[in-house]
Amino acid sequence: MQIFKNIKSTFLSLLPILAIVLTIDIFFYHIETEILLKFLVSILLVCIGESLLLTGIDSTIMPMGELMVNSVNKAAKMFIFVFFAVIFGLCATIAEPDITIFSGQVIDAGIGISKTLFVFFIGFGVGIFIAFAIVRMIENISLKYVYIFLFAIIFLLGTQVKPEYMTIAFDAGGATTGIITAPFLLAVSTGIATKFSKNKSNNEAFGMVGMASLGPVIAVLLFFVIFGEKIASGVISTSNLNIFLVVFSNAALAILPIAIVFLIYDLLLIKLPIKRKLGFVIGLFITFGGLYLFLFGIDFGVSSMGTQIGNFMASLSTPVLILLCVVFGFIITFTEPSVIVLAKQVQSTTKGNIPYVLVIITIAIAMAIAIALAALKIIYQINFFYIILVGYTIALVLMFFVPDMFTGLAFDSGGVASGPMTSAFVLPIMIALAASSSNPMDGFGVIGIVGMSPIIVLQLLGLFYRFELIHIKRADQKIALRVSYSADLYSNIEKLEHEYNKMKERKSYEKK
Repeated sequence: MQIFKNIKSTFLSLLPILAIVLTIDIFFYHIETEILLKFLVSILLVCIGESLLLTGIDSTIMPMGELMVNSVNKAAKMFIFVFFAVIFGLCATIAEPDITIFSGQVIDAGIGISKTLFVFFIGFGVGIFIAFAIVRMIENISLKYVYIFLFAIIFLLGTQVKPEYMTIAFDAGGATTGIITAPFLLAVSTGIATKFSKNKSNNEAFGMVGMASLGPVIAVLLFFVIFGEKIASGVISTSNLNIFLVVFSNAALAILPIAIVFLIYDLLLIKLPIKRKLGFVIGLFITFGGLYLFLFGIDFGVSSMGTQIGNFMASLSTPVLILLCVVFGFIITFTEPSVIVLAKQVQSTTKGNIPYVLVIITIAIAMAIAIALAALKIIYQINFFYIILVGYTIALVLMFFVPDMFTGLAFDSGGVASGPMTSAFVLPIMIALAASSSNPMDGFGVIGIVGMSPIIVLQLLGLFYRFELIHIKRADQKIALRVSYSADLYSNIEKLEHEYNKMKERKSYEKK
């Protein structure tokens, strides 16, 4: 069965993190026994929960996206489709484990905000930008110039808010497109590129996830511009609430809106048979069960272990700390399901010319660089605004030198790279590391940097790919010239032989 394959692959992806934590505990730093035991139980729960979640997504969320696209066969229905895509994007964001984890981290760090209002702003940003991305793909508007325009708005808004709010905005953008949102968006973008885009090339199959990741950045910056003066400082704790009820309500509130929105859309446009609807209901229950176990495992022991590892790393020398960050960054990539989904779609879209293993390894290298850079930011108190400004300037410049497909692919990879383990495990590490040296708020920004690094690295891969194509083209031209020269030479030899034979015949005739 597919679920057992998912359990096996998920466990193998979590095994390196488990091995590193146990190695640190045995040889370098004694972790409290209670926290270690909770972490071991949490790994088991996360493994089962993520496997169920992946099974539910494959059987429910991605088919929903495909059905929504396929149901639109007339221009008159496009408005209805875009409207429901916005609502579905909002609901999928609320359902996203990364957002649940991240919003809790923000509140626990001392930003006194309404979690409901904060998550709504993030989801609203995703929904609006999904609509924007759909219109862009249908009208074939250049992705390059759209990104330049959006980043101009982002950096303009960034000058109007506090530096820590800028880090939270980019972290929100990185945390948004995760295990639930990314597969839905990838299914929708592929369907639209095939069915409605004026440009039928593979270039339009990517870019929606990356654009959906920028929506929350702008929405959260606007949130802080509007409510910045009213935000009270102080830690809001939910430790007095029953963890079972809290996680249950979070999972229920995440799945129910998706189910309701799709059922309404089905009644209006799709009209599935009862048997197929029943299959979707079962798939949603599997998704709910997986989400519950996943979130419970994260809350129960993974985040607290991240804090312990952060305390240990604070005692290390800078070179050793950076090396450990590189290792964590590289292996965590393989625990992110959305990265696997994107890599397989790239291989399918490019007909195997870009193998999915190459995409995953490239993103893993980018993740390693990103987490090391986030640690350096904390140690040397580097301004996050300058990191983002320089990084995205490089990314925007590279867009004009790489094949168009790599622009969309690169920004999509930035959206999917920062998944649940980045929010639940890496962010607490950075917050603990920052708390030991300066201000816990300095730990934020790691998700934003993780979302930026793959954009640069994958575009560099695209640059290499372009040079490789030029090299192959020149090699083919040289071969063609050689063949042409050989053909000319051969034809000349034939002509000489023909003349020689005629001369011999003439001499023979003269003798006779």
